[in-house]
Amino acid sequence: MVPFRTTGRAAFALALAGFCATTQAAPMHAQTMPEAPVLFAPPPPAQGSAMEAYDRTVFAETRALKGTARWALARADADAKPEALLADFSCAIGHALTDKSNPALFKLVSALRDAVKVQVKIQKNIVRRPRPFVGNDAPICVARNKDAAEDYAYPSGHATTGWSAALLLSSLFPTHTGQILARGREYGESRVVCGVHWASDVWAGFVTGSVVFTQFVSDPAHAELLDAARREIAAQQEASGGLDQKRCTIEDQGRMVAPLTGKP
Repeated sequence: MVPFRTTGRAAFALALAGFCATTQAAPMHAQTMPEAPVLFAPPPPAQGSAMEAYDRTVFAETRALKGTARWALARADADAKPEALLADFSCAIGHALTDKSNPALFKLVSALRDAVKVQVKIQKNIVRRPRPFVGNDAPICVARNKDAAEDYAYPSGHATTGWSAALLLSSLFPTHTGQILARGREYGESRVVCGVHWASDVWAGFVTGSVVFTQFVSDPAHAELLDAARREIAAQQEASGGLDQKRCTIEDQGRMVAPLTGKP
């Protein structure tokens, strides 16, 4: 297990306090996603700041997770395609979700992911923060390539996608809200474990994901998709089984490590 001594509760509290202190609510437009660039999260930590030091320490210490169950989960979470997202939350919901069993839900999640991609691209191109593995040979859980290195870090697109999907799914499966939101947090944390994002990238993804979700479900253009998914889920109230138990076990084991809090 990784000894997160230098990224313990005090460091986490300092980082979270600094992050939240600079976060302000973005202007909301109930009918459409905003066309003008809007930064939903504060800028990334300044060079030489305590939060930047926290980011670097978390990155360095989480490299020791390579080969663990948490590393395996981070590798699995690297696939953010809509069909993979349904699988990612199946264990939390209690039965298998696929594009075949839940075509309406699949369309809804696909539309949400498209909305996330638009906003994340805007913000990444404004901030232009390098990824943590650039300029070093530290292990990461995915293949190193030019595209990954040149895709900016802030905010984390995966964290934004995972958290917005968790909020959406928890609204559709309210009896599993706790499990779904825990999985959404864990999904974002996987990017830190993987080594492809700084911790503050993930916090920014959670903020951005919350805003995108709110705007998405408030847009009348998505009302039909939402209604179709609700009807589909209501018709499957007795659905059960079909879970990949090996995957569920990996998620359970991986949840024992929480890199953003410094939990050992």
